[in-house]
Amino acid sequence: MRGVAILMVCRHNICRSPLAEGILVHALKTHGMQRMVKVDSAGTHVGMAGQRTDERARKVARMFGVKLKRGRSRRVVAKDFEKFDYILAMDQDNYRDLLQVCPDEFVYKLALIRSFCPETEQPEIPDPFYGSVKGFENTYQLLDSAVTGLIDELRRNVLR
Repeated sequence: MRGVAILMVCRHNICRSPLAEGILVHALKTHGMQRMVKVDSAGTHVGMAGQRTDERARKVARMFGVKLKRGRSRRVVAKDFEKFDYILAMDQDNYRDLLQVCPDEFVYKLALIRSFCPETEQPEIPDPFYGSVKGFENTYQLLDSAVTGLIDELRRNVLR
């Protein structure tokens, strides 16, 4: 059984993608799959690399029993397209930004994270940065449902 590497991507790598990374790592541990899947996060427009995850994202994660790693923001780099099996964008803007820099032979790895959701009435994860903690709670719920679908996908088609 070959391991899988997943990269979560948002704009600045301080809200949505670290939250998605934490939720997925937590879910993988819950399902006993943590040794089979490597997870990381990055941003398409990281202004100042090395920023900590937004305190509101950390707070909401703690509310749901999810521990976020103490990592710092980083920008998507060329090597990521080769290294990761799934590169999951939070919204259409992130997806388009990834398409612009992704080598053609790796485009098949790109997807919206919500594409793994059975209920796709909201295809994107909205950026909660300019809102309140409530927005981060909504982001958590949307990501949690997407991660559930992603885990199902991995079990069905990858980690057999």
